[in-house]
Amino acid sequence: MHTRNCRDFKGEIEFYLKNGQNVYDSKIDSVFQSLKFKTWLCRANIKKQEGYHAAHLLFILFMLPLLQLKTVNSFCRKQWQQWSRCRKDTYYRFKQNTSYRWRTFMNGINHEIFDRLDLHCLPQKDLCFVIDDTILQKAGRKIENVTYVHDHNLGRSVLGFCVVALGVFTGNAFYTLDHAYFFSNKRHAKTPEKIGDPRSSSGLRSYEAKHSTKLELALSMIQRAVNTGILPGYVLFDSWYSWPWFIQSIRNIHRKIHVVCRLKDSNVHYWYNGRKYRLSGLYQKIRDGFKKDTRTGLLLKRVKVTLPDSDEPVVIVFSKGYQEPELEPANGRKKKKEPSWVAFLCTDTSLHSSSIIKKYIQRWPIEVCFKECKQMLGLGKDQSNDFNGQVNASSLSFLRYNVLNYLNVAENYSTMGGLFESLADDAAIKSYSARLWGFFRGLFCVGFSKIFDLFDIQEEFQGYIDALEQALTGVTPFQGCET
Repeated sequence: MHTRNCRDFKGEIEFYLKNGQNVYDSKIDSVFQSLKFKTWLCRANIKKQEGYHAAHLLFILFMLPLLQLKTVNSFCRKQWQQWSRCRKDTYYRFKQNTSYRWRTFMNGINHEIFDRLDLHCLPQKDLCFVIDDTILQKAGRKIENVTYVHDHNLGRSVLGFCVVALGVFTGNAFYTLDHAYFFSNKRHAKTPEKIGDPRSSSGLRSYEAKHSTKLELALSMIQRAVNTGILPGYVLFDSWYSWPWFIQSIRNIHRKIHVVCRLKDSNVHYWYNGRKYRLSGLYQKIRDGFKKDTRTGLLLKRVKVTLPDSDEPVVIVFSKGYQEPELEPANGRKKKKEPSWVAFLCTDTSLHSSSIIKKYIQRWPIEVCFKECKQMLGLGKDQSNDFNGQVNASSLSFLRYNVLNYLNVAENYSTMGGLFESLADDAAIKSYSARLWGFFRGLFCVGFSKIFDLFDIQEEFQGYIDALEQALTGVTPFQGCET
């Protein structure tokens, strides 16, 4: 199938969907159409001169985790040939293309999602940007640009990539807006290094990953998101990003954007009553007079300080008894203990102390996003040696998350995991049903072959078979069973 002969943007997949021969529910298909995937692929220069349409290949790659398939090679096996007959090399060339602007494509799809959910109409104070990073551990030492990065969960350096992500929390859902790779200076001896032309999309990704810090990458993503018309009320991040110049830089992007973050005891000094204090010293200064907050049940103490090299006042809220949520510990490690006191910073001095803590907790969805993307949506699982393939894989993982979250909101699923399991189970049942019907169809045809020859009724009998198949479309082999 060539692009010029493609009647619709998914080609053969569209044919199977329209004719009831698909092995998967049409929910994703309808989302692809409503969110204008084809349009935004063209605007992002994700297109092909010949062969299978780019949207056809994207649809296949998008569906792999939902079909419980780990690799392109597993999809290209015989039982999936009714979906697409293109070879695995076609997908690899698609993933490794250096001219595709995946960041532009993601921005376009997010724009469509926000328009349909009327997120642009939400009050500014209800929108929160969340910044965090995660480690994508890799097994291959010949993966392009892979480096040793420190994994805080494991407490050691691992071979892989550090991905800095920007997301937006809307009050009832979380969506990823942008992500960037970060290369450390610790390279493996066998690791090929290739930056490429910074003017190209892939070259720009590599260049920014090598020549920017994580804080600089985060600032660039916030600036790009604001330029697209998304203006949050707050930017949330954990203590690793809580450097004064980073906080001030966010405020300089737009004065209506405030920062809420957790603080760490470092060499940073805060001005309080005309003197400079480290965070621990400031705590010792105000350690008396904590009061229990009825809204949170925590002991809180609030002080107003100024950041170094800044005249703008900020609020620091000290808390006793705070317990931050935590995902399952990695490799059986024990859950880390919270210190006896923690501190939070907020540039919005009018915000109540309990509201500051509640606002900070709204950064938690990005941790859940990382966990679900890694466990269910293929984030970090791709072992392509080409860096462009890695960018494609991570972009698709976050795209799946946003699309499923869009369906989650639209259909009121309680959790993303519940939605994924529903779709995956549906795919498994329908594929089993299709294989079962194929078996019985073949059995009927073989059994009645002699009757066809004797009475010359093959054409009429074929019509009966087709009618029966149409009547059974959508019926699973488990319906009516008491197993």
